[in-house]
Amino acid sequence: MANMNVRKSIQNKIESLAKEIETLQAELKRWEKIAADYEINSESIDLILSIQLPEKPEPKTKKIKS
Repeated sequence: MANMNVRKSIQNKIESLAKEIETLQAELKRWEKIAADYEINSESIDLILSIQLPEKPEPKTKKIKS
């Protein structure tokens, strides 16, 4: 009985890892495409991002009471 539980546990772990690897491979391909697109169009992408995400203003300094 315990032998079957161990086998099932191992099989479940293998299946879980296989699914995780598949998901990570898809994520890797996605980021490789993003990197390739950026290399081709880096100036355009930087311009778009600078318009969408303006630089943050300088943080205000706190006044110290004397």
